[in-house]
Amino acid sequence: MNLLALAGDIDALIAQIRLVTPLTALCQRHGWTLTLKSFHDCAGDDVRQAQVLVVQRASTARVWRLQQMMQRQGGAVIYDIDDLLTDVAPHISNQAAVRQRVPMLLRCMHTADVVSVSTARLGLELGLELGQEFGSQLGLHAAVEVPNFAWEAAKLKPPTPQPGLPVTLLFASSDQLATHFMYPALRALEGVKIVVVGPPAQGFVQAGLHVDAQPLMPREAFVAFARSLPNVLAVIPLEASRFSACKSAVKWFDYAAAGVPTLCSAVSPYAEVILDDVTGGLVPNEPEAWRSALCRAVADDAWRARIARAAHAQVLAHHSLAITLQAWEVAVSQALERSANRPAMPTGAWQGLRERWWSQADGVALWLRNLNRARLAKRSRR
Repeated sequence: MNLLALAGDIDALIAQIRLVTPLTALCQRHGWTLTLKSFHDCAGDDVRQAQVLVVQRASTARVWRLQQMMQRQGGAVIYDIDDLLTDVAPHISNQAAVRQRVPMLLRCMHTADVVSVSTARLGLELGLELGQEFGSQLGLHAAVEVPNFAWEAAKLKPPTPQPGLPVTLLFASSDQLATHFMYPALRALEGVKIVVVGPPAQGFVQAGLHVDAQPLMPREAFVAFARSLPNVLAVIPLEASRFSACKSAVKWFDYAAAGVPTLCSAVSPYAEVILDDVTGGLVPNEPEAWRSALCRAVADDAWRARIARAAHAQVLAHHSLAITLQAWEVAVSQALERSANRPAMPTGAWQGLRERWWSQADGVALWLRNLNRARLAKRSRR
C-alpha cells in the first residue's frame, strides 16, 4: 500500500512531528510505501499512485480537489490537524490569513474520511465547528486522537547540575507568546540568564529585558541546545483561551524526555498532563504567582532535580512514539473502512474530462512554480 502525505512545508517542524516521523515508522512496520511532499510539489500522478492520502492543515481549493481525486479513485483521505485553526488566538502572527481560509479548511476537513487530531478536546471543538457548517458532528464519529509524542532521541538522563553557575531560564516558541503577565516577575529576578528561542525574543526586548536571542532550530538541535545550558529551567507561558486549551503539551513532552525541569501556566493542556510540584510547576497567570514560582525554582536546586526525574519517568511511560503509532494504525484502518463503504462518486464523461483538464493544468502550474523557485534560489546565491 502507498501512503501519500502532504503538508504546507513537509520539512517544517510540525510536519516532522505529526507526519514524517510517525508515518515513516508505521510504513516501515508494515512494508508500505510512503511518499512525502509539500503541497506545491504534489501532482495528480502522485495521488493516482496512492491508496491513502494524508493532508496536514489543508485549506486551499487545490488540495481539496486532490482529496476529491483520491476519493473518486476509491482511496482514503485523512485530514491531520493539531491546532484549533478555526479560532486562532489574536497574538498568532498569521491569524488574519488563517481566519480568511477557515471556510475552505472546514470543507477540506469535511471531505476527509477521518480527521486525525492531536487531542480529544480539539476533536470535540472541531466537531462543533463542522456541525454548524455542514450539520455533521465530527467529534462523534470521524475524529481519531493521534497524540503527539516525546522526541525519542531525547530520552536522556537529566543534565548534570553545574554549581556556581546561574540558572538559565529557557523560553521557546515558533510564534509569538502571550507573556505580558510574566515580565514583572522576570524584571524582579536577579542572577539568572534568560534565553529565548524564536520570535518571542522581540517582545522580551521591548519589555526592557536582557535576553540571549536564538533562532528556531530543528527538534534534535533544540533538545541538544536545551541540555547544554547550565542549570536550565524551561518556562512555558500560555494564555487561557479556547485556542490554547486545544493544543498538545508537546513542549513539555520534549523537555521532560530530555531531563529538563519545567514551569508552565496553569491552563490546558498543561493542567491535564502535569502533576503540580511533582512532574512540573503549574503557575497561575498572575505577576505575583509567577514571581513566587520563579524565585522558588531558581533558588532550589533539589526541587529542579526532583521535578526533572519525575517528569522524565512520566513522559517515557505515557507519551512515547509507540503510543502515537497505535493511534495512526486506528486512523488508517478507519479511513480505509470508510472509503470502502463510501457511495461511489460520479465518474461520468464530463466529470472525467473536467478532472483530466484540471490535472493537466495543475501539472503545468506545478512546473512553472518549480521553475520560478529555482530561479529565485539561483538569484539568492549570487
